[in-house]
Amino acid sequence: MSEIAHFETELVQRTLHILKRYRGRYKLSNAINCTLGLIILPNEMLNHSRNPIWEMPIAWIPEINNLRIRRFEPIKKKKRTGEIEYFPKTLKILLKKVRNGLAHQNIEPVNTNEIFTGIIIRNFYGEGRRDLDLEVEFNRNELVRFALFISAKYLGD
Repeated sequence: MSEIAHFETELVQRTLHILKRYRGRYKLSNAINCTLGLIILPNEMLNHSRNPIWEMPIAWIPEINNLRIRRFEPIKKKKRTGEIEYFPKTLKILLKKVRNGLAHQNIEPVNTNEIFTGIIIRNFYGEGRRDLDLEVEFNRNELVRFALFISAKYLGD
């Protein structure tokens, strides 16, 4: 066991190592766990990062364009009048909404021919699961590519 001096950076590096080298039976479960760790724990790094990628619209990021995002209308707040205010569709906000969907366990497994092949992550604004503001589907390879992309950006690549 070794000491961790810079938790966020070293966690990302260790998770990246696991993602690249895991050869076990539960590849999709490993990818979900690694992505969960990469999105939830180092997310605070985004508030201090000077990397402009986090504020970039996702439409401008080629690696994100390949994701199967079915819905991404990130709600910031709903007014009493019923008017909805939205966040900009940036990488930072996408990660926040994916993080919320994972943290609140809004995850649906995707099975193909009785084999666990992917997940659908949803996020709902507010109470009662009424206002869906994110739905994205990943197979194992897509999830690993997404996690590797996030790792690289956290580490400044």
